[in-house]
Amino acid sequence: MSKKIKLFLSLLCTVLIALTIYLKFIKQDKIEIPKITLSGKNIITIYEGNNYKEPGYKATDPNDGDITSKVKIQGEVTPSKTGTYELIYTVTNSKGETAKAHRFIKVIENKTPTYKDEYDKIDNQTRGWWSNNKLNGKRPSGGADINELKKYDAFFMGPDEKVLYLTFDEGGLETYVKEVVDVLNENNVKATFFLCRKFIEENADLIKKMAKTGHTIANHTSHHLNMPELATRENFDKYIQEIRDVEETYYQITGQNIEKIYRDPRGEWSYRDLQIMKDLGYKSYFYSADYLDYKEDVTKEKALNELTKRVHNGAIYLMHPKNKGNYLALDTFIKNMKKQGYTFDLVKNIE
Repeated sequence: MSKKIKLFLSLLCTVLIALTIYLKFIKQDKIEIPKITLSGKNIITIYEGNNYKEPGYKATDPNDGDITSKVKIQGEVTPSKTGTYELIYTVTNSKGETAKAHRFIKVIENKTPTYKDEYDKIDNQTRGWWSNNKLNGKRPSGGADINELKKYDAFFMGPDEKVLYLTFDEGGLETYVKEVVDVLNENNVKATFFLCRKFIEENADLIKKMAKTGHTIANHTSHHLNMPELATRENFDKYIQEIRDVEETYYQITGQNIEKIYRDPRGEWSYRDLQIMKDLGYKSYFYSADYLDYKEDVTKEKALNELTKRVHNGAIYLMHPKNKGNYLALDTFIKNMKKQGYTFDLVKNIE
């Protein structure tokens, strides 16, 4: 064997040994280091005076498993004082190796809107919304003049085009929202969900999934109350709180601001109510296609029939995801409408 070959083999052997040692080091380094995963965002904003709610965290270690119980948190948040606060999460595994994570809480000034004298001049009579859908394919009238509503950034129907808008109202907790979202995603259709605070709070993982896949989570108030009754000088703080509670809950879960899309609970509204929501930066959306779908005995066949015969250009559909019939009919309805040349869009794109 020549000297060159011997030298080459010797160098190759040295490189292989070094590589083996390096890979072993990397593998050990990777295994021995614990990890902390924060739920929610690393930067959270809350209004001054409101409580901070910890979104949660989890600590794992390849050798020790779940060591969340060993996490220690340094720092504190003072919600009564504006500023930025840092929380440091620390965990140590059985080998004495430590991991850290950081979260920043921004407490901002609570600029609560005040009741304007001009509101007293705006009609505050509670009205019930109705769609007047004639079931003949023609665009229906609604509970108010479509052009009058635009002054308040309010809409009940889209442009006269073959576009449909699916919206779902949820005021309770018994629901098929998860199943509805799965059907929508399978059909590549986005929809708008008008949700109350409690539902958002108790379905955090689902809410994050919905937001990530492009659906609109919209404000449906905290307690599903008659909002015109609160649109008074005496009750104005409660009115604002109904909206703010939803905003804050959504932000704590997603780390994002909720889109300024709104629907009055139970279809009860007033012109003053719409003006207040406009001043808060919201657009309000009613509907032009609905039926008594909140009855428990609605079957898939009935739901499909009711949804189909109400179709018209620019239709905003109101559905309640607590109804199993709507959920079961949704896939067929979407496919049938696509075959007829309709597309689907989000109400926020109506202008």
